[in-house]
Amino acid sequence: MNPQSAGPTYMNGQAGHLAVQAIAEIIRGKSASGKLVSPDEIFQDLRNLTFPSAAQDEAQEFFEVALEKALDENGDLVKLQTEKEKPYFFSSQFMSESYARILIQRESDPLLLIAEIVRENSATYPRPVPLNAFRNSPFDLTQEEIQSCLNEMARQDAFKDIQQTTSSIGTAFLYSTIHLDPDYASMLAEWLDVGQASNP
Repeated sequence: MNPQSAGPTYMNGQAGHLAVQAIAEIIRGKSASGKLVSPDEIFQDLRNLTFPSAAQDEAQEFFEVALEKALDENGDLVKLQTEKEKPYFFSSQFMSESYARILIQRESDPLLLIAEIVRENSATYPRPVPLNAFRNSPFDLTQEEIQSCLNEMARQDAFKDIQQTTSSIGTAFLYSTIHLDPDYASMLAEWLDVGQASNP
């Protein structure tokens, strides 16, 4: 393969078709397991599958054309651009864009992610958020990571509205004082954790 062969004409051949299919399956496979995938990760997987012996520049040029073609031909494949100009890809068959953005923010700024989720719940529903909710998918934070975030948030003025309340059976909840006053947040937490279970 020479550099010129990586263009559109080459992509119309069998190798190009297989590469496009492989890219789609790589993205869908990652999405099915709840993960986003970067161009570098797709490239490495594709290189191992289809052109392990090709020169790096030839393989990269071929890959870039194949990736664009895969996006054009498969409506479920989504390119999600981040603030750092680093794109990620996912399949809408397996996750929504809001879910995908949570995955990105979990990696880049978990403090802001927690604050935004708490503020949204306090404003929209309104309700406080059980602290343990951040241990579940799509957040998947450990107890230590959550506590570290809370400690750091307590030191920053940008998060001073994020406060904690505890139900009578010891479950911790977070709420935003911008949208809920402390007494109302405590009442809602008690209802969610105790009253609701007693009155199905």
